[in-house]
Amino acid sequence: MAPKTLSGVSHSVSSSKGKEASYEYYYRHGVSRRSYIIIAFGWVLLTVVYFSILYFFRESETILGLKPAAEFCELSSDTPCNRTDLFAFQVAAGIGLTISAIIGLYSWHISRRAHTILPSTPQGRLFGYLPEAEDLAAISFCFQTWDFFISLIIPEHATYLMLGHHIMAATVSFCSIQYQYLHYYGIFFLGITEVSSIFLVYVHLAKYFPPVPDTLFDKWVAIVCGPMFFLSFLYYRVFVWWPESWRLFRDVKAVVSSGQAQKFRPGSTWVLYLFLALNLPLGLIQLYWTTIIFEEAHKVVSSVLTM
Repeated sequence: MAPKTLSGVSHSVSSSKGKEASYEYYYRHGVSRRSYIIIAFGWVLLTVVYFSILYFFRESETILGLKPAAEFCELSSDTPCNRTDLFAFQVAAGIGLTISAIIGLYSWHISRRAHTILPSTPQGRLFGYLPEAEDLAAISFCFQTWDFFISLIIPEHATYLMLGHHIMAATVSFCSIQYQYLHYYGIFFLGITEVSSIFLVYVHLAKYFPPVPDTLFDKWVAIVCGPMFFLSFLYYRVFVWWPESWRLFRDVKAVVSSGQAQKFRPGSTWVLYLFLALNLPLGLIQLYWTTIIFEEAHKVVSSVLTM
């Protein structure tokens, strides 16, 4: 269903053939009530989950039988170290990331609505409307802003790189729901790329709370999550990321040079340039993380070969 027009215009394209000829482009300037509800509900949910875990395990020396690695504890402190903040964050983050990944997977691979509903043209990919993409952008904005502020109280997460990543991702997400842009690209960049993040949650949990050898958690991380994170990260965040980014640059050039950008989004063409400006550093961050992943993978392989 197309969105109700709050303010702005709708266009029906009749000069092209096929799907494009009957597709109507609706322009709505402003965040929908549904998106506001998703954002507010998400902030509350993630915060309640995080602080509930902090409270429940506040006096426990272990969390579900797991002890934090010594490197994440202050050895000089007399207070027992359980690092519930690290555990609580992974649980809360896992909720947001899993929802985003499921929406992305369903729309990109299963229903293929990102490919079949939207016209396969620059206008369709940049200005077409997809309900799940709007919801996904709201979820992404909610999670990235929540992650930013929670990270400020978790030393391991409060790095300039991660905080900068959250700001850029939140900005892209907000512009998508505010100006109704990039629903095709949103399914990919905000949704399906988070598939690798689901496995990363368990990898991080095992890093902060080393599993007991030969337990189910140990095997789950070593046999399933580690390899799947490696493969899904390389596929979606490197091999597919850059071709889709190049297509985005070409689409923006096409609609700007033809005047379509001003036609479909009067007065907000600058948002397209903002998307391009943020896409490059976000892509470079993926490449930087790739080097770290290969370094860690090399350590794991070397340790196995020396056993």
